[in-house]
Amino acid sequence: MAGGVIDPASSEPVALGGRIATLDATGTVIEDGVLYARNGSIAAALPASADPPPGFEDVNVARTRGTMFPGLIELHNHLPYDVLQLWPTPKKYTNRDKWSGPSTPEYRRLISGPMGVLGRNPHVVPAIVRYVELRALLGGTTTSQGIGLASNTGIVSHFRGLIRNVESTRDRDLRPATTRIADVDATDADHFLERISGRQKLILHLSEGTDAAARAHFEALHLPDGRWALSPNLIGIHCVALKRADFNVMADHGTSMVWSPLSNLLLYGATADIAAALTAKVPIALGSDWAPSGSKNLLGELKVARIAARESGVDLSLLDLVRMVTTTPAAMLGWDARLGSLEQGKRADVIVVNNRTGDPYKALIEATEADLNLVMINGTARVGTPALMDRLGPADEQIRVGGRARKLNLQQTTADTDVAALTVADSISRLRTALAALPEADRSPRLAAASPAEEGPLLAVADVVDNHMSSRPHLPLRGKLTGPNLPLRPASRGLAPRAATSPEPFPALSLDPLAAVDNPGYYTALSTQSNLPETIRTALAELAPTN
Repeated sequence: MAGGVIDPASSEPVALGGRIATLDATGTVIEDGVLYARNGSIAAALPASADPPPGFEDVNVARTRGTMFPGLIELHNHLPYDVLQLWPTPKKYTNRDKWSGPSTPEYRRLISGPMGVLGRNPHVVPAIVRYVELRALLGGTTTSQGIGLASNTGIVSHFRGLIRNVESTRDRDLRPATTRIADVDATDADHFLERISGRQKLILHLSEGTDAAARAHFEALHLPDGRWALSPNLIGIHCVALKRADFNVMADHGTSMVWSPLSNLLLYGATADIAAALTAKVPIALGSDWAPSGSKNLLGELKVARIAARESGVDLSLLDLVRMVTTTPAAMLGWDARLGSLEQGKRADVIVVNNRTGDPYKALIEATEADLNLVMINGTARVGTPALMDRLGPADEQIRVGGRARKLNLQQTTADTDVAALTVADSISRLRTALAALPEADRSPRLAAASPAEEGPLLAVADVVDNHMSSRPHLPLRGKLTGPNLPLRPASRGLAPRAATSPEPFPALSLDPLAAVDNPGYYTALSTQSNLPETIRTALAELAPTN
């Protein structure tokens, strides 16, 4: 499966009419406006009464019947795992190593083991890619952490599909970030500091948990000579164990963070000290983490962040929350000159919420997937109402979201051939079959691991391959590495596959609906999660779909 890229920015002139929440520096909202775009970029955002910019005089305005926002930017999501259901967390954990290790057999049976099987099969991998990309698109995500692919010869690349990939942008104005570093950089202080002192942004897990062991990952960044292995290039994910003084140190060094409140609450019963982070002026973006212990997409995480902030006594405005998925992550990546707001010269990444009255930011935060009239990336309409998609571009397939028809444009001139051959219905059917066949994983030809000679990549996730790369720094503290799962290993040619076997057969699993609005079972499962504080559990129950 060869990597594809988002279609070149050669879109025809388009004019979208409706309310425009520009998310510019002053939060300008144009109540009755027109957004003009061509060749992948925004030409102007103007009141409807103004003359169109040159070249748009004969372009008919497509009425969106809603409020336009910049596309949502997600800096943390393990996308391949979004084919799995919410994990019934068996107990409250104090750090990441407690639940992901061999002492938690249910994690092996329901998450890591099944992903180890699915991620090795060339018949299933394209279906995973199609499903998780569309799930993100339906939630308004236009930029996300990418999907890693690994060949049997050891080459790791990033899938470049419909959604802009943080790690492989193929855009000279959007410098790629990375979410993994070599083991030696993750475990050696001098190498790590050198690594974050260059030009590339690193988005890495940091202090995942509530105990001293989790905080030790941050303390280890304080080097023996007094320097801190921190810089504006480091974007720390989770940061649950950090204290007020730690956030002050992060702010002093220009370091930012990604907040995943639902995943933190489900695993640890607590989340990052958001009040301390905000007081220190640490830039904060949102990430839904992954389906086993998180929201289904950023629309869901926005709702949880609003609840969690309120329960923490934090006065976080609706505009502040929306900036956590637009302008703030764009600035954290160094992309704010080209992405994150609806302004002239920026990429035409646009989502439209079916609401033109009241507070626009409240409308976005309270929206479900069924409330999105349009999702556009680089000036190309990807998901929308039939009326808009008939105006704005080709449509390959129609689905229903929350009882409403939505047309999809999955065409891509540089598409991956294996993914392009799959309709959404095909990918869902293929995944359902694969998940149901997990108990026969060793015998099923559809789930058997690919042989070294077989074409097609593996998913480059921890449960499939070990390519001597780390997604978290485990620097030494008081003479010991702060993580038990990163022994230094000799370099090898190719990838060392992870074991996919289990002491007992994997259970048959089900595939969730693409959209949370069509999945009341998700909210039922949330209501049984023992680690959620009662007040947050009650608030989340009110989000359950009623249709």
